[in-house]
Amino acid sequence: MSAPQKLLKGFLYTLGSGYLARLASVALTVLIRRELPPSVFADAVFGVTLFILLASPREFGLMYGLLHFQDKTGAFLQTHFTLNLLICGLTLLGALLALWGLHHWWPQRFSAEVALVAGAFSLLFFLRNLTLTAEGLLRLDLEFGRLSLFHGLGTVLSLVGALGAAWAGWGMWSLILGGWTTYSVFSLVYTCFYSGAVGLSRPQGFGRLHLDPEWTRRLLGYGVWIWVGWMLQTFVLWYDKLVVGLVVGGDEVALYENAWFWVQIPTAILTHIIFNYTSTLYARYQHDRPRLSEVFSRMLSLEVWISWPLALVLVLNAREVIALTNPNWAESAAMIVWLAGYAFLRPLMDDCFGLLWAVGSTRLSAQLMGLQALVAGLLVPFMAWQWGIRGVAYSMGGGGGRGLVSLCWGVRRYAEVSWPSIFGAPLLGLGLAALAGLGYSAVAQGQALVDFILRSALMVGIYAGVVGLLERQQIAESVAQVRRLLAERRDG
Repeated sequence: MSAPQKLLKGFLYTLGSGYLARLASVALTVLIRRELPPSVFADAVFGVTLFILLASPREFGLMYGLLHFQDKTGAFLQTHFTLNLLICGLTLLGALLALWGLHHWWPQRFSAEVALVAGAFSLLFFLRNLTLTAEGLLRLDLEFGRLSLFHGLGTVLSLVGALGAAWAGWGMWSLILGGWTTYSVFSLVYTCFYSGAVGLSRPQGFGRLHLDPEWTRRLLGYGVWIWVGWMLQTFVLWYDKLVVGLVVGGDEVALYENAWFWVQIPTAILTHIIFNYTSTLYARYQHDRPRLSEVFSRMLSLEVWISWPLALVLVLNAREVIALTNPNWAESAAMIVWLAGYAFLRPLMDDCFGLLWAVGSTRLSAQLMGLQALVAGLLVPFMAWQWGIRGVAYSMGGGGGRGLVSLCWGVRRYAEVSWPSIFGAPLLGLGLAALAGLGYSAVAQGQALVDFILRSALMVGIYAGVVGLLERQQIAESVAQVRRLLAERRDG
């Protein structure tokens, strides 16, 4: 099978298993939230926030380094494995010491339950990353279908385990066992299943631990700006939850995280599912600017076509969504609306960062993220002090807008992108669909399910009609390209 055919096959498998896993994740998380009160989630969310922030120093871009130096992997596999082991081990030790200190000196803010969640996930994350090199080799072999299958099954098994434990009365331990939403990937069940499956699929067999001085310097030199950028990005994405936990506290932390769960669905439904695929694809064409420009533009268009109408449906139906899934979390509905800006911007930002990392422009990505982190560091606490959670949500949308503008400028160094062509028709369709959705309120039936279906159908229909009419040539070209690759695959 040729590389383009294998890429297409992996892409289709990734989408298929990814969508099934996301749908199962949403359904199972809704059921888990019905079993556990917001007070249980409050400690778990704050614990996950601390874990993510404390785990960020381990990201030296070793996965991206393996992809970037893919023509010379045989020369540094032992070094890659050993270096990853050392970095993850030191990060785990630092995280556990930090958690002990926080709980010891500020037990009112950092309770034993919070420290338990953060410590457990830190240990499990270390164990999962022992198979990082093996996973990278599977990506180099374009085994996206297999990795997506492992991820999908691991996600479902984890969340089913969490739901069963919640029914059995395990409380917060059920969240450590199987997680919830996308945090299931840090859970005990997922770690055991996914790491075991990856390790058995690509046994590393690297023998003794070894660090080659030259390749250690090259890998760390390549990854140092990814390391800086990753910590800054983690700060930007999680700082708001830290501020909410420290400034507001109580069940508001869980309610805010629940709103985040819904507004991240537009990103999770496509960008997160195909991110590993697109990163490998961008790395593959990093020296072919015309081809990279074509692929990147098509991926951006695909994300806009799919994620934007979904974000609009969730934002304008926020009250109906919460009423249908879990009325006990009704206060989250307003927070979904406040986070609307980030729901539309996040998918595009992630893909832009993925391109910069894939082509080796790690320093530029770190600089751009540094500017965004500076804005968030100043804006979020001020907005929280002035307007509470509403202010925090607005500040995340404002910071995201500034970040996207800078990223659009940054990717121009590596890819020619016609931004008006990508955003023009979708913005027009989005505006008309939003007006229709707001106008529907005048004839709303007052029944959550009926109003959700009718308003959603109206908005999606208008958006699809506008985009389909104005973008019909590009859509036809994309469909023709897929058909051509499928035909080649059958003939091969």
